[in-house]
Amino acid sequence: MDSLLKWMEGTAIAQFILSSTWVFPMLETLHFIGLILLIGSLYVMDLRFMGLAKRIPLQAVLNYVPVALLGFVINLSTGILFMFTDPFRYYSNFAFRLKMSGILLAGLNAIWFKFSVDWKLLMSDPTATPSSTTRLIAGISLVLWTAVIALGRWIPYLE
Repeated sequence: MDSLLKWMEGTAIAQFILSSTWVFPMLETLHFIGLILLIGSLYVMDLRFMGLAKRIPLQAVLNYVPVALLGFVINLSTGILFMFTDPFRYYSNFAFRLKMSGILLAGLNAIWFKFSVDWKLLMSDPTATPSSTTRLIAGISLVLWTAVIALGRWIPYLE
């Protein structure tokens, strides 16, 4: 692992980001925008799938999926670029490792959601209360993504 981290630290990408006064702040801004797109969309979807705001049709809520995916891609890209700037610090950081674990668990939770929801039933009555499994998965998603946000904020403070 040390050789990979040394390689990341010595790349032109890392040097470019670190040598510029505006690139790192720009990446932080993009990361925050990605966070807004991702979390804002997910919270709307998760809260609806937990049974709140039943007047909002499920199809309308599902229109947020591409927005959430765009936010995730932005955050993944900028997050990888952050890692290049100080790979040893990130890799050894407890909050960073927990954050990555949270993202992995949230991804597995999303896969569980995709394959366990009875989409025909939900779409036949767009104002129906989702099943208890669907509500549980949405609640887990809210908890995991909230933890990911908090852990990301703690990275600079938990060396």
